[in-house]
Amino acid sequence: MICYHNVMVDVTHAFSAQHHFDNEKFNEGKKLITDGMDKTINDMKNGKFDDAREALGEILHTLQDFYSHSNWIELKNTKPYSELIDPNKKLTNLAEKSEETCVELCRKGSCGAEFRKDLKVLTSGYFELLPVNKPKGKCSHGGISDSTTGLGKSWDGINKDYKESNNGHGVLHNTASNLATDATVQLLENIWKKTDNSKFLRLVGLHEEEPAGAWRTSLHFILLTSRYPDANKPDEMGTME
Repeated sequence: MICYHNVMVDVTHAFSAQHHFDNEKFNEGKKLITDGMDKTINDMKNGKFDDAREALGEILHTLQDFYSHSNWIELKNTKPYSELIDPNKKLTNLAEKSEETCVELCRKGSCGAEFRKDLKVLTSGYFELLPVNKPKGKCSHGGISDSTTGLGKSWDGINKDYKESNNGHGVLHNTASNLATDATVQLLENIWKKTDNSKFLRLVGLHEEEPAGAWRTSLHFILLTSRYPDANKPDEMGTME
């Protein structure tokens, strides 16, 4: 269910910039994540686990898109942007709306996919379905549905969604994917710390108690004990089924 609702964001919120950190909607995207974390935790506490899984899947999509749709990696960052999941911290070093971030002229068939050489601020690509002009000097997201790169140039852009992207940024796909995985673990740890073991395990489809039935496969499941030494030890948590 969590994975399903993650994928469905591309259907239900396909052209919502903040759901994908497009169009430099960083603060708006962060608010979706932190509000969604609160909803996930509250739904868990109230026993609404299906609603909690839906909220979690949606915010994980947004969080994971950040690493593919922004230039966080190109700025040589090697760890997740933890401020994205902390409502008490502000996002910093964001590009101004009037600040040019990508080379405006098309070069080697690429429009909106080449960062300015002196770029040191955080930006993301603009994505529009209809043929409208993006702000001068801004980057394009790219892809078959993005019209901001110009007629016939729809694949150019800065996204790292696919290895085979011909925009020159696809070579960083695995790096973006790995960092998105680290960020996902960080978010799950944050949620787990704010609830109890039984509710968190139930959220992700595990149970502390031994279920009834003939089909049993034992799995000693260790949750985050390396990062949180005070967490329950594996033998205290029990055998997962």
